[in-house]
Amino acid sequence: MHFALQNGVFKQLCEDAARTPERNFYLIIDEINRGDIPRIFGELLTLIEKNKRGKSAILPLSGTRFAVPPNVFVIGTMNTADRSVALLDAALRRRFGFLELMPDVVVLAEASVRRLPLGAWLRELNRRILENIGRDARNLQIGHAYLLDGGKPVSDPTRFVRVIREDIIPLLEEYCYEDYRTLERILGTGLVDVTAQRIRQELFVSGKEDDLIKALLQPTPELSTSVLPSEVDAAEEADDEDSDDAEARR
Repeated sequence: MHFALQNGVFKQLCEDAARTPERNFYLIIDEINRGDIPRIFGELLTLIEKNKRGKSAILPLSGTRFAVPPNVFVIGTMNTADRSVALLDAALRRRFGFLELMPDVVVLAEASVRRLPLGAWLRELNRRILENIGRDARNLQIGHAYLLDGGKPVSDPTRFVRVIREDIIPLLEEYCYEDYRTLERILGTGLVDVTAQRIRQELFVSGKEDDLIKALLQPTPELSTSVLPSEVDAAEEADDEDSDDAEARR
């Protein structure tokens, strides 16, 4: 068996960057906090420091000298809901700057689904998570990306129902560890049946979108932006009946 020594992604990137110093090169490592940092960077951990750029070290396998050019930028992304940043190697924490990205309800602007305002509802949902989850709750808040579709706020009720049912509720169930009393305090009694220890799945049936919106608004009814279409129809029918009665009396 014979193994051929080949350049890795980072080494090749650095060689390309050294040949074209007028351009910037970026290496993006997704979910970096879930990886084995010594295996990812190895002896290069020192060379990526800003004040060590251009200085070379001998690579142990090839015996060649290697340097990281100043026009190479390393970006690591992570989700602290999956694994705490505290578990990261201390040497790595010293060498990287950290930019925290929290849920941003402003991205959802004034968008709404039926009478549910997405931004305000997400803000209140995360507030209840902070109040009820306990330790690490700050890192367990629901991100605004769940409520985006193609970079824009979700507007289709059917799509919104799927997000609630398939993404947000399972995540909250995991956070609560089958504690339906806590889940009820977060989602409300309209959606959680504590006695039966279940989510009211009947609210996700097609045609029940208005009932689901009502259940989601139950903990904070003041967020409602308008009456539901069904309520408008009922009001119009009542007005029509009143008009017919008045006509009959005349």
